[in-house]
Amino acid sequence: MTVRTLSIFSAFTVLTVAAQQPELVEHVRNGGFEFVEGEPDTYDMVKHAVGWSNVTIGYSELFSKSAPGKTVGIPVNDYGKMDPQEGDHYAGFFAWKDDEVRNYAEGEDPFVAGWNSYSEYIITDLLKPLEEGREYEVSFWIALSGNSDRAVSGIGAYCSYDQLNEQHRRFLRQKPQVSVDGIVAEKGKWAEVKGTFEADGGERYITIGTFPAADFDSKRLIEGLDNKYAYYYIDGISVKLLPKEVPKEAPKPVQRTAPSDVPVEAPKQ
Repeated sequence: MTVRTLSIFSAFTVLTVAAQQPELVEHVRNGGFEFVEGEPDTYDMVKHAVGWSNVTIGYSELFSKSAPGKTVGIPVNDYGKMDPQEGDHYAGFFAWKDDEVRNYAEGEDPFVAGWNSYSEYIITDLLKPLEEGREYEVSFWIALSGNSDRAVSGIGAYCSYDQLNEQHRRFLRQKPQVSVDGIVAEKGKWAEVKGTFEADGGERYITIGTFPAADFDSKRLIEGLDNKYAYYYIDGISVKLLPKEVPKEAPKPVQRTAPSDVPVEAPKQ
């Protein structure tokens, strides 16, 4: 009987504490890419995920368990093998692609530049604008694809007032509010990126990709010739409003005067 009583009390305590925790307000409507307008069957179809699109003319992928394994299937696809962090879908983007190509002209530089560091970005509008001065928690999960021969840092999330739209395939110059801490080089494993920031107010969009302003660096994972790209899967994107801090009650002043029922002076003898 004693054990049962303790168990009931413990469960009641847990439920009471959980009920007292304020619920965080989510601002991303389709952070897991589960709501789609037609299943993807090839590359460059992230726009099939409700609310999501591309920032530049470098187009990102939407992966699905019903898609062909040769392209954007799950778990096997053209970039490696990966199960979703949650659900039946995830997205993917080139965080960086070294566009140097081999120059076979004898006696000249062995490599020549192409369109200058290819990179892709995805964007969605938030459910409501961010409030000035409030703290928000941004989080998402990324995983380096198994076929990538490079890895990078600088992957982050940038919340903006305007919708970014660029007609190029290069890096963006903005600085994200939240970004990875160092190069994410482990393949086939989801890594959570999480951080908080204070909103300026009015931010209505979130863009995710690689930002050189967030300490971008790259790493070759193999020796010799490689495919020159770092491709990352992404899932579980979230922007949550944090509860306001309750101001702590000021400490009560220490009583410095004697109570009225205590004589101030000792009685004379």
